[in-house]
Amino acid sequence: MISKKIFTTEDTEVTEGMSTKQSLTSVSSVSSVVMFLIVAFGSMATSARAQGRPTVGPEKPFQLAPRVERTLPNGLRVIVARQDAIPKLSITLTVLSGYSSDPADLTGLANFTADAIQEGTKTRTSREIRRDVFGMGGSLSSIVSQDFSSLSARGLAEFAPRLIDLLADVAMNPAIPAEEVAILKQQRMQAAAQNKSSPQFLANREFRRALFGNHPYARTSETEATLQAIDRDKLVAFHRDHYRPNNAFLIIVGAVEPNAMIAAVEKSFGAWAKGDVPKPVFAAAPATTGRHVYFIQRPNSIQSSIAVGNIAITRGDPRWYELSLGNTIFGGAFNSRIIRNIREEKGYTYSPGSVLTGFADAGFYRFTADVRNEVTGATLTEVFKEIDKFRAEGSDGDELQGAKAYLRGLFPVQTATQAGLAATLNNVYVFGLPKDYTETYRAKIAAVTAAQVKSGASTLLGSENSVIAIVGDWAKVKDQLGAYTNITFLDLDGKPIPAPAAP
Repeated sequence: MISKKIFTTEDTEVTEGMSTKQSLTSVSSVSSVVMFLIVAFGSMATSARAQGRPTVGPEKPFQLAPRVERTLPNGLRVIVARQDAIPKLSITLTVLSGYSSDPADLTGLANFTADAIQEGTKTRTSREIRRDVFGMGGSLSSIVSQDFSSLSARGLAEFAPRLIDLLADVAMNPAIPAEEVAILKQQRMQAAAQNKSSPQFLANREFRRALFGNHPYARTSETEATLQAIDRDKLVAFHRDHYRPNNAFLIIVGAVEPNAMIAAVEKSFGAWAKGDVPKPVFAAAPATTGRHVYFIQRPNSIQSSIAVGNIAITRGDPRWYELSLGNTIFGGAFNSRIIRNIREEKGYTYSPGSVLTGFADAGFYRFTADVRNEVTGATLTEVFKEIDKFRAEGSDGDELQGAKAYLRGLFPVQTATQAGLAATLNNVYVFGLPKDYTETYRAKIAAVTAAQVKSGASTLLGSENSVIAIVGDWAKVKDQLGAYTNITFLDLDGKPIPAPAAP
């Protein structure tokens, strides 16, 4: 079976065979388990010390297998990491073109292309590709983010050369059949229409548009209008212009011999011709001044979907470690400050949280929550109260050490699977991170000081200058938002409207 997945907003691994929602739930569940264990172990250690029993032993060393890297004459970089836990492999071909390479009036072109090229090649029909992948015990999928598009093939290690050859055929020789394009377009049109019924989608879309303006990172997904403008010729042109070996790299993780894999890649990908690749143009993101509310009117809504945040650092910024710890403490883990406040203590919402997302040219911080109408204003008050407190005081002691233990403990879990390690390495090569990133991550997290976390909180969390997106019913919440005077009203299509009249 060919599994197709759309990945547009966050650098989070989308696990094979899951929808995006299921995958994020899975990642959240892993995080919760790790944090539960850390908290439990901490409590056990304290109890053991009090009773004179031995405490939990030292953290075990974590070491990944050495990687082998080669660059083919056509410019394709090949990275192979041996991981023998199971007799399978994961192959990821990434081209450094994603949503930010779409023309402004053709948002979704990169994503559409990544799916369309899987629907047949010059020598294989779509049915034959499915049959071949299934016969190798595997899957073929695509992920598209702001800065890259990835094709991933997974299967049994014994079929590694054949799987590499199939992936090469899909990437180099797609037929992009017109009839398949028509089917994909119809599916996408339906998905775009359905998205407008999701308050969380609408809040994120308007948050990103407000935050990034004319910058390509404002684009989160295709629309019905941009889809109508995409045809086979545009898909063929995008593939021709962007799918080039000198704009790509290949990551192989699995129970394989690295040199043999490089030889197989050279045989299958060696004839791929390099070429000039157009680079995205990054307009400056607009300056955020004051607390600007973007209210998306959704009549009769029984709750408000809220997104609050600001521009942050790029993924390659060396301050990523301290800002990651800051986000973990504020809202990025199950026992974080904002979750303890508005979930555990006040019961405003079930699943609040925050993320730090970094791309090649910029990044952003975002807090999100779905809350009852009657506590919409109170939720914003508590969010900014926690932001101001964190910026002023920082974090130290057990809280900081717990956040470090959480991130250090989560990293081996994230890289334990072939797909997880491939996703982590993908970030290394997309964003130009240090080549020893996987080997040094835990040590660098451990080395972050309390002063750095406090400084990171000021960089991470905007206070007086923030974008606030709310999807809800204005009549039901307007009396709670009197403190916010800079409000833009939008309809479900994101078009400006007058302030909704009282019923």
